Amino acid sequence: ADLRPYYELRSKAQTLTPAERYGQALANLRSGDKDTAATEFTELAAQFPQVPAIQAALGQSQLAAGDRRSAMATFESALAVSPRNVPLTVRYAEALMKTGNPKAAHTLLLDLFNNVPPTPDQIRLTALAASAAGDTGDAYYYMSEYHIAGGDLTLSAQQLELALAAPNLTQVQRRRFQARLDEVREAMSRDRRHGKRADDSGSRGLYVEH
Repeated sequence: ADLRPYYELRSKAQTLTPAERYGQALANLRSGDKDTAATEFTELAAQFPQVPAIQAALGQSQLAAGDRRSAMATFESALAVSPRNVPLTVRYAEALMKTGNPKAAHTLLLDLFNNVPPTPDQIRLTALAASAAGDTGDAYYYMSEYHIAGGDLTLSAQQLELALAAPNLTQVQRRRFQARLDEVREAMSRDRRHGKRADDSGSRGLYVEH
Protein backbone atom coordinates (compact mmCIF):
# COMPACT_ATOMS: atom_id res chain seq x y z
CA ALA A 1 0.00 0.00 0.00
CA ASP A 2 1.14 3.53 -0.80
CA LEU A 3 1.44 5.31 2.54
CA ARG A 4 2.45 8.67 1.10
CA PRO A 5 -1.08 10.16 1.26
CA TYR A 6 -1.27 9.22 4.94
CA TYR A 7 1.94 11.04 5.78
CA GLU A 8 0.96 14.02 3.63
CA LEU A 9 -2.29 14.45 5.55
CA ARG A 10 -0.50 13.85 8.83
CA SER A 11 2.10 16.53 8.09
CA LYS A 12 -0.64 19.07 7.36
CA ALA A 13 -2.27 18.39 10.71
CA GLN A 14 0.87 18.49 12.83
CA THR A 15 4.64 18.38 12.77
CA LEU A 16 5.81 14.86 12.06
CA THR A 17 7.78 13.07 14.74
CA PRO A 18 11.21 11.65 13.79
CA ALA A 19 9.64 8.18 13.57
CA GLU A 20 6.94 9.50 11.23
CA ARG A 21 9.53 11.29 9.11
CA TYR A 22 11.40 8.01 8.83
CA GLY A 23 8.18 6.27 7.79
CA GLN A 24 7.45 8.98 5.24
CA ALA A 25 10.93 8.66 3.74
CA LEU A 26 10.55 4.87 3.52
CA ALA A 27 7.16 5.31 1.85
CA ASN A 28 8.73 7.61 -0.73
CA LEU A 29 11.60 5.19 -1.35
CA ARG A 30 9.28 2.20 -1.78
CA SER A 31 7.02 4.19 -4.09
CA GLY A 32 9.90 5.10 -6.38
CA ASP A 33 10.39 8.72 -5.32
CA LYS A 34 14.08 8.09 -4.78
CA ASP A 35 15.38 11.65 -4.80
CA THR A 36 12.84 12.85 -2.25
CA ALA A 37 13.60 9.85 -0.05
CA ALA A 38 17.34 10.51 -0.25
CA THR A 39 16.80 14.14 0.77
CA GLU A 40 14.59 13.14 3.69
CA PHE A 41 16.99 10.46 4.90
CA THR A 42 19.91 12.90 4.58
CA GLU A 43 18.14 15.28 6.96
CA LEU A 44 17.32 12.48 9.40
CA ALA A 45 20.84 11.04 9.25
CA ALA A 46 22.32 14.44 10.07
CA GLN A 47 19.99 14.72 13.05
CA PHE A 48 20.51 11.13 14.25
CA PRO A 49 24.03 10.07 13.21
CA GLN A 50 24.14 7.28 15.81
CA VAL A 51 21.07 5.40 14.52
CA PRO A 52 22.22 2.56 12.19
CA ALA A 53 18.76 2.00 10.68
CA ILE A 54 18.60 5.59 9.44
CA GLN A 55 22.15 5.44 8.06
CA ALA A 56 21.36 2.17 6.27
CA ALA A 57 18.19 3.63 4.78
CA LEU A 58 20.14 6.70 3.63
CA GLY A 59 22.67 4.48 1.88
CA GLN A 60 19.90 2.51 0.21
CA SER A 61 18.12 5.65 -0.95
CA GLN A 62 21.33 7.20 -2.30
CA LEU A 63 22.07 4.04 -4.24
CA ALA A 64 18.51 3.91 -5.57
CA ALA A 65 18.86 7.54 -6.67
CA GLY A 66 22.01 6.66 -8.62
CA ASP A 67 24.53 8.24 -6.24
CA ARG A 68 26.75 5.22 -5.79
CA ARG A 69 29.73 7.09 -4.35
CA SER A 70 27.70 8.77 -1.62
CA ALA A 71 25.94 5.49 -0.81
CA MET A 72 29.21 3.62 -0.29
CA ALA A 73 30.59 6.48 1.80
CA THR A 74 27.44 6.46 3.94
CA PHE A 75 27.68 2.73 4.61
CA GLU A 76 31.39 2.89 5.40
CA SER A 77 31.08 5.80 7.82
CA ALA A 78 28.04 4.22 9.47
CA LEU A 79 29.90 0.95 10.04
CA ALA A 80 32.76 2.90 11.59
CA VAL A 81 30.25 4.20 14.15
CA SER A 82 28.33 0.91 14.53
CA PRO A 83 30.72 -1.92 13.62
CA ARG A 84 29.12 -5.29 12.92
CA ASN A 85 25.61 -3.96 13.32
CA VAL A 86 23.68 -6.75 11.63
CA PRO A 87 20.99 -4.85 9.65
CA LEU A 88 23.49 -2.18 8.58
CA THR A 89 26.11 -4.72 7.50
CA VAL A 90 23.56 -6.78 5.58
CA ARG A 91 22.30 -3.68 3.74
CA TYR A 92 25.87 -2.72 2.90
CA ALA A 93 26.58 -6.22 1.59
CA GLU A 94 23.46 -6.04 -0.57
CA ALA A 95 24.63 -2.67 -1.91
CA LEU A 96 28.07 -4.07 -2.69
CA MET A 97 26.49 -6.92 -4.64
CA LYS A 98 24.26 -4.53 -6.58
CA THR A 99 27.27 -2.42 -7.53
CA GLY A 100 29.33 -5.35 -8.77
CA ASN A 101 31.55 -6.04 -5.77
CA PRO A 102 30.39 -9.44 -4.47
CA LYS A 103 33.88 -10.34 -3.24
CA ALA A 104 33.78 -7.47 -0.76
CA ALA A 105 30.23 -8.43 0.20
CA HIS A 106 31.34 -12.01 0.87
CA THR A 107 34.25 -10.83 3.04
CA LEU A 108 32.01 -8.40 4.93
CA LEU A 109 29.40 -11.06 5.68
CA LEU A 110 32.03 -13.59 6.77
CA ASP A 111 33.43 -11.10 9.25
CA LEU A 112 29.95 -10.41 10.60
CA PHE A 113 28.78 -13.99 10.89
CA ASN A 114 32.00 -15.21 12.44
CA ASN A 115 30.91 -13.04 15.37
CA VAL A 116 27.10 -13.10 15.19
CA PRO A 117 24.99 -16.22 14.47
CA PRO A 118 23.23 -15.74 11.10
CA THR A 119 19.58 -16.36 10.31
CA PRO A 120 18.72 -18.75 7.46
CA ASP A 121 18.07 -15.81 5.12
CA GLN A 122 21.44 -14.33 6.03
CA ILE A 123 23.15 -17.66 5.35
CA ARG A 124 21.49 -17.69 1.94
CA LEU A 125 22.65 -14.13 1.26
CA THR A 126 26.21 -15.17 2.11
CA ALA A 127 25.88 -18.08 -0.32
CA LEU A 128 24.69 -15.73 -3.06
CA ALA A 129 27.60 -13.37 -2.40
CA ALA A 130 30.09 -16.24 -2.52
CA SER A 131 28.57 -17.55 -5.75
CA ALA A 132 28.64 -14.13 -7.40
CA ALA A 133 32.26 -13.73 -6.32
CA GLY A 134 33.18 -17.03 -7.97
CA ASP A 135 33.77 -18.81 -4.65
CA THR A 136 31.83 -21.87 -5.77
CA GLY A 137 32.85 -24.27 -3.03
CA ASP A 138 32.00 -21.80 -0.29
CA ALA A 139 28.66 -21.03 -1.95
CA TYR A 140 27.65 -24.70 -1.88
CA TYR A 141 28.90 -24.99 1.70
CA TYR A 142 26.77 -22.07 2.85
CA MET A 143 23.74 -23.52 1.10
CA SER A 144 24.33 -26.77 2.97
CA GLU A 145 24.20 -24.76 6.21
CA TYR A 146 21.02 -23.07 4.98
CA HIS A 147 19.41 -26.49 4.53
CA ILE A 148 20.61 -27.62 7.96
CA ALA A 149 18.91 -24.56 9.44
CA GLY A 150 15.75 -25.62 7.61
CA GLY A 151 16.03 -29.21 8.82
CA ASP A 152 16.70 -30.83 5.43
CA LEU A 153 19.81 -32.95 5.80
CA THR A 154 19.39 -34.67 2.44
CA LEU A 155 19.72 -31.39 0.57
CA SER A 156 22.51 -30.33 2.90
CA ALA A 157 24.50 -33.46 2.05
CA GLN A 158 23.94 -32.88 -1.66
CA GLN A 159 25.25 -29.32 -1.38
CA LEU A 160 28.34 -30.53 0.47
CA GLU A 161 29.01 -33.12 -2.22
CA LEU A 162 28.83 -30.32 -4.79
CA ALA A 163 31.16 -28.22 -2.63
CA LEU A 164 33.72 -31.01 -2.59
CA ALA A 165 33.50 -31.28 -6.38
CA ALA A 166 34.11 -27.56 -6.89
CA PRO A 167 37.37 -26.57 -8.60
CA ASN A 168 40.37 -24.91 -6.96
CA LEU A 169 39.61 -25.89 -3.38
CA THR A 170 42.28 -25.38 -0.77
CA GLN A 171 43.17 -28.23 1.54
CA VAL A 172 41.59 -26.31 4.40
CA GLN A 173 38.31 -26.01 2.49
CA ARG A 174 38.36 -29.65 1.48
CA ARG A 175 38.90 -30.83 5.05
CA ARG A 176 36.19 -28.51 6.34
CA PHE A 177 33.63 -29.60 3.75
CA GLN A 178 34.40 -33.29 4.23
CA ALA A 179 34.18 -33.02 8.01
CA ARG A 180 30.81 -31.32 7.74
CA LEU A 181 29.56 -33.93 5.26
CA ASP A 182 30.62 -36.68 7.66
CA GLU A 183 28.64 -34.97 10.43
CA VAL A 184 25.55 -34.62 8.25
CA ARG A 185 25.71 -38.24 7.11
CA GLU A 186 26.11 -39.39 10.70
CA ALA A 187 23.04 -37.36 11.70
CA MET A 188 21.08 -38.88 8.80
CA SER A 189 22.18 -42.38 9.82
CA ARG A 190 21.21 -41.69 13.41
CA ASP A 191 17.77 -40.53 12.30
CA ARG A 192 17.27 -43.63 10.15
CA ARG A 193 18.06 -45.79 13.16
CA HIS A 194 15.34 -43.95 15.05
CA GLY A 195 12.86 -44.18 12.18
CA LYS A 196 12.88 -40.49 11.22
CA ARG A 197 12.90 -39.03 7.74
CA ALA A 198 16.08 -37.19 6.75
CA ASP A 199 14.08 -34.00 6.33
CA ASP A 200 12.09 -34.38 9.57
CA SER A 201 13.91 -32.96 12.62
CA GLY A 202 17.13 -34.41 11.25
CA SER A 203 19.07 -31.32 12.14
CA ARG A 204 18.66 -31.93 15.86
CA GLY A 205 22.11 -32.24 17.33
CA LEU A 206 23.64 -30.41 14.38
CA TYR A 207 24.46 -26.76 14.85
CA VAL A 208 24.67 -24.33 11.99
CA GLU A 209 28.28 -23.31 11.48
CA HIS A 210 29.23 -19.76 10.66
